[in-house]
Amino acid sequence: MPKRPKVRCVQCGSLERTRVAALHIAEFAPATGSNILHFAPERGLSALLQTIGGASYRAVDIDPSRYPGLGVEPFDLCRDVFALSPGTHDLIVHNHVLEHIECNYSAVLIRLAKALKPGGRMMFSMPILPGSFTDELMNGTIADKQAKFGDMIHVRRFGVDFLQQTIGMIFTIADRYDLPARFGEAALIEANIPEHHWHGYTGASIFNVSQADLRV
Repeated sequence: MPKRPKVRCVQCGSLERTRVAALHIAEFAPATGSNILHFAPERGLSALLQTIGGASYRAVDIDPSRYPGLGVEPFDLCRDVFALSPGTHDLIVHNHVLEHIECNYSAVLIRLAKALKPGGRMMFSMPILPGSFTDELMNGTIADKQAKFGDMIHVRRFGVDFLQQTIGMIFTIADRYDLPARFGEAALIEANIPEHHWHGYTGASIFNVSQADLRV
């Protein structure tokens, strides 16, 4: 990856955040046949979750053509999230999705959390950058949006200084993120998680929440 040498697995294609998510999934240990909803499915993580969920695993994205061969169904988080039945999912996973959705991300997170069963978990990540938070939506062509937000069209920027005032207003989250305290250094080294992701929130940090963590 540009400016990030030796972070992508040559076998499964995983990145740091994908492997941290896998550590959380292994810790959660969802039962075989669990009802799993996976947004923007990473190839390696999709294979893992499909092994667990079987026919109850569902991979979705707003543009399924980006994931050939994974059986991805169309799903628009700004529209289709309201059709999810409450209390129906054991596990919901989405990594680096929130920065792209062109609607109220808080409402999306709340609706996803309410779709969890009691004891179910939602695991997610997004780019977390130094400094401030910004959130801006605009009308226009894709070219207009790329000119405004960059080629990846990140319509919001999650700044580390404002996580408690953004994600932390929706879910109870720790003031400080500490991976070694949860998984141990040996597991992080084996999973090739660079040390700068071990302490403090970064784009590889996984928020692991349940309905009980909702503050609204």
